[in-house]
Amino acid sequence: MTQEKIGRYKIISELGRGGMATVFRAIDPNFDREVAVKILPRTFLHDPQFRERFEREAKMVAALEHAAIVPVYDFGEDDGQPFIVMRLMSGGSLSDLLKKGKISLEKSIRIITQLSAGLEAAHQKGIIHRDLKPGNILFDQYGDAYLSDFGIARLTEGEGTLTGSRILGTPAYMSPEQIQGDKNIDSRSDLYAMGIIFYQMLAGNTPFQATTPAKVMMMHILEPVPNLLATLPTIPRGIESWLTKTLAKDPADRFANSTEMAQALDAAHRGQIVAPPIEDDTLKTMAAPDWQSQAPAQNQPVAPPSQFVSQAAVPPVQQNVPAPQMQTPQTQVPAEFLTPPPQPAQKSNRLGFVLGVAAVLGIGVIAVLYLAYTGFQGQGPLAMLAPWTATSPVEIGAVQPTETEVPAATATTAEEEAEVIVEAASPTPEEIVPTATDSPPTNTPEPTATSTPDILTIGGADKIAFINGNDIWLISVDGSDLEQLTNDGAAKTNLGWTPDGSAVTYISGKCIWSVEVETTRLDHIACFETAEYLEGFSISPDGSQALISVNRELYVVPYDVPTLQQVRFNSDLKDISECESLAPMLTTNNTAVPVKFVRWANDNTHLVLIKLANDAGRLVDAIQIFEIQSCAYDLIRTDEIPAARFTLDNYDKTPYIQNFGFDGEYLISLVSYVRNDGFGNLYIYNTNLHKADIKLNPIANSCCYRDVQFSPDGRYLIFIYQPYEAGATSQMYYIPYATVGTGALYDPIELPEYFFEDARSKPQPALRPAP
Repeated sequence: MTQEKIGRYKIISELGRGGMATVFRAIDPNFDREVAVKILPRTFLHDPQFRERFEREAKMVAALEHAAIVPVYDFGEDDGQPFIVMRLMSGGSLSDLLKKGKISLEKSIRIITQLSAGLEAAHQKGIIHRDLKPGNILFDQYGDAYLSDFGIARLTEGEGTLTGSRILGTPAYMSPEQIQGDKNIDSRSDLYAMGIIFYQMLAGNTPFQATTPAKVMMMHILEPVPNLLATLPTIPRGIESWLTKTLAKDPADRFANSTEMAQALDAAHRGQIVAPPIEDDTLKTMAAPDWQSQAPAQNQPVAPPSQFVSQAAVPPVQQNVPAPQMQTPQTQVPAEFLTPPPQPAQKSNRLGFVLGVAAVLGIGVIAVLYLAYTGFQGQGPLAMLAPWTATSPVEIGAVQPTETEVPAATATTAEEEAEVIVEAASPTPEEIVPTATDSPPTNTPEPTATSTPDILTIGGADKIAFINGNDIWLISVDGSDLEQLTNDGAAKTNLGWTPDGSAVTYISGKCIWSVEVETTRLDHIACFETAEYLEGFSISPDGSQALISVNRELYVVPYDVPTLQQVRFNSDLKDISECESLAPMLTTNNTAVPVKFVRWANDNTHLVLIKLANDAGRLVDAIQIFEIQSCAYDLIRTDEIPAARFTLDNYDKTPYIQNFGFDGEYLISLVSYVRNDGFGNLYIYNTNLHKADIKLNPIANSCCYRDVQFSPDGRYLIFIYQPYEAGATSQMYYIPYATVGTGALYDPIELPEYFFEDARSKPQPALRPAP
C-alpha cells in the first residue's frame, strides 16, 4: 500500500479512523466510481485477533445482500494489509444527524422501519450485530438508512466464535443479557439496542446517563427506562407502550423479531395501539403502558407496573378507576404486545437482584460492577474510597477499555460510545477486560464526544494526548476511548492543547501543527523552513498570547492563527509582537535568553523555561522562572534550578533536562538523565519554599521516569514509568500527588501491550483541562 493507492483503488482522502481501521475515500478505476476502503492500521498488523476480526467482517457482510445493509464490493490484501471495499455512503451517519438535535417522530419511525428489514435479513442468516449504535447507522444520498460494521457480530450457529465467552458491545446500547454474559444471546438483543436508539432519536440522549461504562451497564440491568412521555408529552401514548416492550429486561418479554417490532411501532404511531387512560392529571404526562391483563377488580387502585414508571415520580393513584379498554388494532401485532412483561424486583431490593444476576455472570464481576454502580451514587463503600485505590471505579477494568471506537459527538457521553469486552469465563469470572473496538463508519469520521455534564474528569482533566510510534493518540483520563489522531509517522514533540480543548498542538519538523479532535483535521500554525531549531511552543491559559522558541530565541506574540500561518522567519515574529523587548525575549544586559522549552503560569504573567546556562565554561540545561508584567520591564530572575538549590543525579555527566512539568503556581517536576534518552529519577521543586524533594520515585521507590506533568488542578501527576530491568516496557500512570511517598500502590493506565515497545519512546502526555 502507498499513500496514493490501495490495491487498484486510488486514494482521494481520509474519511475517518477508529480503534480498528482507517477508512478512505477512493476511486475504483475498473468502474470509475467512488468507494469507501477500510484498512487495518500498521500498529495492529502483528495482532492475529484484530486481523481475524477484520477479515471475518468482510466475509459476513459480503454474504448479507439487503437494501438496508451497506454492500461490500471487494476484499483483498496489499503489501500485507487487508482491506474491504464498500459502497461510499454520502449521507453521513446517524451520529452526524443527532449532532443537529432531536429527530422527529415520523423520521425516527422511518429509520427504525428501514433498519428492521435489514436486521431481519441478518438474523435469518444467524448473524447478530451486537453493536448497533448511531455511529453504525449510515445514510445514502436519498436519506435512506443502512446498517454497517458487523465486525463484532456473532454467528448464532456453530461451535464457537472468535470472541469465545467474551462480551463485546457499547455500554449505552447493550442489552441486559449481553451485559450479564449470556452465551445464548439471540436476535432480541439487537431489538433492545434499536429501542435505545429510537429513544435517543426522540429525546436527544440515551435513556441511561452515567459517568462510567460500569454504571451505565448496571443501569440497563437495574433501572427502569426513563419516561419518554414526561419529556415528549405530545407523542402517542402507544409509543411509550411499544418502547417499554422493546426495552424489556427479559428478552422473552420483547418482540419475537424485528418484523413484529416494526409492525407494532407503525400500529402505535397510527393510534391503533394505545395505553389505557389515566385520570390523574399528573400521570397524564407520563408513560402509561398497557396493563390490561393485570386490570384490578373494581374499586381497587390502578397503577402501572413499577418497571414502566420511575417509582419516585409516581404520585398517589386514584381510587375507583374503571379497567381500561383497548382499541382493536387494525395492524397484525403479536398478542403479547398487549400484555406487559412481568414486574421485576423492586429497586429497594437491588442487592438481591444483583445476586440473582451473579448466577449468570459470576459473583466477582457483578460485585465489581455493583460497587462501581452504588459507589458513584454515594450509596456503597466505593463512595468513601479515593480515586487511586485498587477497587476504585477509575481502576476497574470494565471502565478502562484500551481501544474504543471514536465516539460520535452527539448528546451521548464519552462512555456511551465506548466499546468494552467482559470476560465471562467459568468457573471463576475473570476481570472485565478492555479491547479494541471495531472500525469507524465507512462515510465520515466519528469525532470524539465533546464535553457534557456527565463527562468523567480526574484532576481537572478529561482527556490525555500522547505519542506512540510517532503518532498522536487520545484517551479519556480513566483509560477508555482510545483513538489515533494522526497517522503520518513523523517525529513529534511538545504536545499541548488549544485553549478551547478542541485540538492538540505539537512540533514536527520546522512547523507547529494542530490536529482537531473531532475531525482529525491537520493544519499548521506556523512554519520556519530556514530555522535550525524549533523547540518550544506554548499558548497562554487565557488564549491571548503564545510563546515560540525559534533558534533558541523566545518570542512572545499574540495567539492569532491566521496571522501566525503567514510567519516564516524570526523577523516576522518580531513584526507581529506587541512588545519589542519580548521579540526576542531579552535579559537585563540586553542579550537574548537561549530558550529550549517553555510553559506559562496560571496567572499569564510568569514563565517557566529550560534555557542554556553557562556552568564553568560548558553549556548545561537549567530551569528558570521569569515574571513579566508589561512591555516596559526588566526580566527578574526569581529562581533557577538545579543550580545551588539541589544536586540532580548524573547532572555532572549529563546536564540535560528533557522536559519539565509545572502546576502553574509553585511546583516544578523534572527528572534526571539516567538512561534511554531521558528516563531518570523524579524530583519535585517547590518555588515557594525553595526546596526540592529528591528522588521522589512513586512506583516501588525505583527508577525510571520521564514526561512528568501536573494535572490542571495541580493535584495529580501523569508520567511514563520504565522499570530499570532490561527489556521492560514503559507504562503510563496518573496518580494523586498527595499520596506519593506514602507507600501507596498504583495501577498503570491500561493500554495495548505493544505500546511504548521502543525503550526510547517519548510519549509526552498532555492533559486537556475539562470545561
